[in-house]
Amino acid sequence: MRRRKISEEELDKMISDAVVDCYDEEEEFMGILYTVEAGMSFPFKAKALGETVEVTGIDDSLSSRGRGVIATVRKQGREYNMGLAELEIEPDDAENAKWLEMYHYWLERY
Repeated sequence: MRRRKISEEELDKMISDAVVDCYDEEEEFMGILYTVEAGMSFPFKAKALGETVEVTGIDDSLSSRGRGVIATVRKQGREYNMGLAELEIEPDDAENAKWLEMYHYWLERY
């Protein structure tokens, strides 16, 4: 279990706001995806497999409840797709880290 920087109450509120009008698990996933995508500021730096990458966006067409949220990352001029949950956001990027923490919390709890 991850150590939280945001209270569970705040995380629950963020998730509640994201899924307020959702009727099933697929709609809930899409609510989370769109909320995370809207909350994050692209591009930003992150670590993937111990190396720094630039996260350029979210790929809605590859993201699904089964796969999770798929991010598009750039490294040395090439673009790749990888799970958003696999990324580590730089410690000084508090705003993007908040949305990633909310996503991790949703994955663990819902």
